[in-house]
Amino acid sequence: MKLRPRPLVAAMLAVLAMSVPANELPDLGDSAVGDLPLHEERRIADEASREIRRSGDVLDDPEVDDYLQRLGYKLVAASNDNRINFRFFPIRDGDINAWAIPGGVIGINAGLIVLSQHESELAAVMAHEIAHITQHHYARMLESQKGSGWLSLGTLALAILAASRSTDSEAPMAAMAASEGFQAQRYLAFSRDFEREADRAGMQTLQAAGFDMRAMPSFFDRMQKYYRNVDNGAFAFLRTHPVTGERISDSEARAAKQAYKQWPDSADFLLVREKLRTLQLGAQAAVDYYRGTTEQRKYASEAAQQYGYASALLSAGRTDEAWRHLEAARKALAGGHPMLESLAGAIRLRQERYDEATAIFAQARARFPSAWALGYGEIDVMLRRGRPREAVTLLEAALAERGSDAALHKRLAEAYEQLGQPGLAHRAQAEYYALRDELTAAIEQLNVARRSGGDFYQMSAIEARIKELRARMPDDRKGKRSEPAK
Repeated sequence: MKLRPRPLVAAMLAVLAMSVPANELPDLGDSAVGDLPLHEERRIADEASREIRRSGDVLDDPEVDDYLQRLGYKLVAASNDNRINFRFFPIRDGDINAWAIPGGVIGINAGLIVLSQHESELAAVMAHEIAHITQHHYARMLESQKGSGWLSLGTLALAILAASRSTDSEAPMAAMAASEGFQAQRYLAFSRDFEREADRAGMQTLQAAGFDMRAMPSFFDRMQKYYRNVDNGAFAFLRTHPVTGERISDSEARAAKQAYKQWPDSADFLLVREKLRTLQLGAQAAVDYYRGTTEQRKYASEAAQQYGYASALLSAGRTDEAWRHLEAARKALAGGHPMLESLAGAIRLRQERYDEATAIFAQARARFPSAWALGYGEIDVMLRRGRPREAVTLLEAALAERGSDAALHKRLAEAYEQLGQPGLAHRAQAEYYALRDELTAAIEQLNVARRSGGDFYQMSAIEARIKELRARMPDDRKGKRSEPAK
């Protein structure tokens, strides 16, 4: 992660955003959690969320994001801890990893979703990360480190990061040498305990949510083989989620005590996985991959396979072929799916067949009203064909329902720009930045809007909004410039 945390929480985020593991510690009681109360966890989560968005590592895809939120909250509901406002971030990184930060921030790498053979495996990892947070592992780790100071924790975080990302076998040891050996060993021992506790709590959540508990040891085994292939097992104990034979055996034994229940993969999971596979491979490599698997019929879901093939062909600019494979996906998936219709509209939009694209998105929105990506697609068609007034009409209706949707405000700014109304465009852009917690950039946009002129009421509204945003800024950031989010 390319995080740029403030000094006050730099060490915390260094440890946590780099996927510090969590496992079962001996029960330390309320005093452990008392060192990091819920309101402080929320503050850390808010700060971390801002930095994660600013990093550029978050995958800006409404379909992937919507799926992760729905799956994540299905698991949260089964965890019996609804005091925490969880936020799930899809990360574009192809590495196989996931991480958790106090306050409910969880990141899931695209590579992990692609590696998951079944939805229950992905759910198992997410349940494990949720357990890190609901079990307050970070507060308990903090309790165990009393008197040690932040420097050694930050140094140890660097060791963990080096071990998880570096192929140089000496890098982790060099970082470890900078910290006290006893403290490092003590922390690592606790981290293994935390991992075991997260496994146990995660499996309980997995079962309560109706997923296959056996998916957890199955995925652990695949992870172990992956790491062995990557680095021959060197320094695996320092990796952010060290996978051991003991953990695999423990989770297998726990799952064996429960009656077997098969959980069929949802169409959402299958389609999202292939969409991410295409993004991860790149256009031409993805076309070659799907050509091979399709010819050899090496796939579990024909609909998902054809969807992935169509996505890859669209990325490669081969729209006619993409349409043929999309039609095959539609035929294979009875009842249809909003992601198939979204891809259909995207293909027609790329072909500049605007009337057909508009009809596809409009009809699909009527069938799948909760699929926000279809609404974005319809607006994008209007913007592409130079109909900004129609785009504004659609945007105003959508914002009446989802006023905090940053993507809608960004499109609204583009529509006003096409209409030659720079003041409104800058105000819409300001709201986009504000919703992404880029408060300085939002204020700068409002200042530009103010210079564009307007009547008394417009100027008053801009001044009031600037005051609101300044009040939201941390004291050490007021008056300072920041780089606008990309």
